[in-house]
Amino acid sequence: MRKKILMVVCFLLIGSFCFAAPKVRIKDIAHVLEARENQIMGFGLVVGLRNTGDTQQTGFTKQALTNLLSKMGMAPQIDFKSRNVAAVMVTANLPAYIKIGQKLDVTVSSMGDATSLSGGTLLLTPLVGPDQEMYASAQGNIVASEDQIAPNLSPVRKSQSTGGRIPGGALVEKEVPVSLANKGFISIVLNNPDFTTSNRAADAIANAGFDASAQDASTIKVAIYDDADAVKIISRIENIFVTPDVVAKVVVNERTGTIVIGENVRISEAAVTAGNLNVTVGDVKLYSETGFVENDTLRSSTTAQIKKQSGKLVRVPNSAKLVDLVKALNAVKASPQELIAILQALKKVGSLNAELEVI
Repeated sequence: MRKKILMVVCFLLIGSFCFAAPKVRIKDIAHVLEARENQIMGFGLVVGLRNTGDTQQTGFTKQALTNLLSKMGMAPQIDFKSRNVAAVMVTANLPAYIKIGQKLDVTVSSMGDATSLSGGTLLLTPLVGPDQEMYASAQGNIVASEDQIAPNLSPVRKSQSTGGRIPGGALVEKEVPVSLANKGFISIVLNNPDFTTSNRAADAIANAGFDASAQDASTIKVAIYDDADAVKIISRIENIFVTPDVVAKVVVNERTGTIVIGENVRISEAAVTAGNLNVTVGDVKLYSETGFVENDTLRSSTTAQIKKQSGKLVRVPNSAKLVDLVKALNAVKASPQELIAILQALKKVGSLNAELEVI
């Protein structure tokens, strides 16, 4: 039986559909370098577990418990065999300008062979920074979520959690000094370095009346004079709008079939075959099967007839440069997996002028 090749002809109208990228605040894409976060951590013990803590094979848990009880004036037995205790690491982010007495959320993670931290209580744990100074202390009940096989059958568990959080579980004991005075400038740092965005942001800040210049792809220096109000200046800069530039990128998740196509993606003329589906970008010459046609026949088509059980693709707004390709694949009910194969082939031959990232 002769196999017929299905041709889907797609005209990518580059530039026919133009969507202006939205403007965003500098506050949403950048931050002040001097006002950075700091990471703190500490070693602690979780008690109150229901036989899900560390076993005797975890020696540092027994040692830490012995040291704790000794400080409290008790002499614990050497053959302590309770599994209601677990050794954990406690981590948190210390924001800039946070004051003594304010609270932080902390993350608690098991270090030993405990099977679950659910229902446990973290004992008082000092949290130190890279300089080994204590900046906060953490204590409280752990919120540890556990996956369930059946939501209506709570005793049935698929896995037990060895990590959790304590909302507001840390109390700040020491501030990190941050000073913007007497420097003469502040540094605005982009969250995603880009030369074009950095230049646009510097121009927008300069147009607002500030002395600003882009130093590199991520840093913009803004001059602040001695008699100026640094807080007011930063507040004004944060609310300046700028249009960030993005690279042409296609992100593909092969496990879920999710495809995200950026607005700057372009495709050159090419022809790709994926299984029993042929996709052609550009004009295609179709010949008669009899072979008696003297002149080549040039036709263009964006429709096809094929029955498939796969779901339809959904066109993402603001990606009009691929609108015809997606529309043609929708016409033949192509699956996301087929589109993934087509995009990978286009990238391989150099027709997809964008970065293809598979996650």
